[in-house]
Amino acid sequence: MKNIFLSLVAIFLFALFLKFEYHLNLLYFHWTIEFIVLLLAIVLIVLFASKLSKWMASLRYKPVIETVISLLLLVFFLHELFTPYFYQEDYLSKVGLEKIEKYNQLTNSDLTTQEREKLSKEAVVKEMAVSFSITGYYPRFDLLENVRVIDFSRRFNQYELVIEGNHPEQETTRTLQYTFAKEGMGFKIIGFADLN
Repeated sequence: MKNIFLSLVAIFLFALFLKFEYHLNLLYFHWTIEFIVLLLAIVLIVLFASKLSKWMASLRYKPVIETVISLLLLVFFLHELFTPYFYQEDYLSKVGLEKIEKYNQLTNSDLTTQEREKLSKEAVVKEMAVSFSITGYYPRFDLLENVRVIDFSRRFNQYELVIEGNHPEQETTRTLQYTFAKEGMGFKIIGFADLN
């Protein structure tokens, strides 16, 4: 039980490091520096796990505490790996349509740069928002009317919505696919495609 507990704690800390590692991107001038930072993180995580093991050896209910914490960490990993499966399809579709609407507002020429950046941070994942901000290019699909979800699918920690709507001027039907991933406390667009 001790080895399982320490392994789960180490994996949890490493996953946290990878999640917030983008804050260190300014240090990565070369791949060797990135490798050194990664190696240093692993060493610190192993040292922390060994100190935690020594500290827990003095606790009276050590096996119970290790078991409970291990179960909680397993639930955390399951949630991170299969996030969309923890939510109802209706909720995910509603959130997805809200993000699509915000994404479509990005092409509004009346928006200031700050408003556009705020909207992009709310609608798309961090990497896409930064890319849009740097290039000033916001890919755009024509606004659709009578939008409806025609397909919904979950895949590990992402889900996809295929929507269909009528083009107001051309009187045609368009089909678009959006992929969403969990970022922070919600879901955001990570990819999109025109299926026409």
